[in-house]
Amino acid sequence: MLGVTNDTEYLLAHKTAKEYRSKGYEVSLEAPLDFFPGLRADLLVRKGDEAKVIEVKSRSSLAANPRISQLARIIDSMPGWSFELLLVGEPEKLDSPEGARSLEGKNILQRIEEAKKALQAGLPEAAFLLAWSAHEAATRELIAAEGVSDTRITTPRHVLDQAIYNGVISRDEYNHLTEMLKYRNAIVHGFSPSDFSVELATEFIETTQRAITAAPQG
Repeated sequence: MLGVTNDTEYLLAHKTAKEYRSKGYEVSLEAPLDFFPGLRADLLVRKGDEAKVIEVKSRSSLAANPRISQLARIIDSMPGWSFELLLVGEPEKLDSPEGARSLEGKNILQRIEEAKKALQAGLPEAAFLLAWSAHEAATRELIAAEGVSDTRITTPRHVLDQAIYNGVISRDEYNHLTEMLKYRNAIVHGFSPSDFSVELATEFIETTQRAITAAPQG
């Protein structure tokens, strides 16, 4: 049995179950699998001929459960079945200068204006990173508005995970931002994504403006 092993995994598993039920799926938590004796799936969702096994794991619990890879291979070979792994971000303090603080209110708005200027100057990658900075700060404000302490500066992935746990972004938004995070990581670490474009940077600036509108204004 793999099982949900901590509070964040539990919260995400139950939130995901609620989302699938709202879409008309039959959902079972800690569901036994006839084809894999001794294991209970974190979630088993069904609709018509479609069946999906969903495992919700932190990186540490994933490392402790090598059977997940075997489960995924078996499911991928079964017609009508699919496998999804939802990774739970774990808190990690960034190596940042002492006294660094999250952007708030007008400073977030200023950052997105800087992103627009960079885009106009023909610097779409710089514009994208400035927009990401504003978006991440706005998301932290939304999390804090839910009464969740956010005193630490944490990784972008952990911020996104906390946002979906606390209901400040939807599953579709989370999936989209997870894809955008890949571009952020590539650019920050000196890679040039082959499919990055001015249009993608423009679209993300617009996404960030919507997030800023939703965030409390200080």
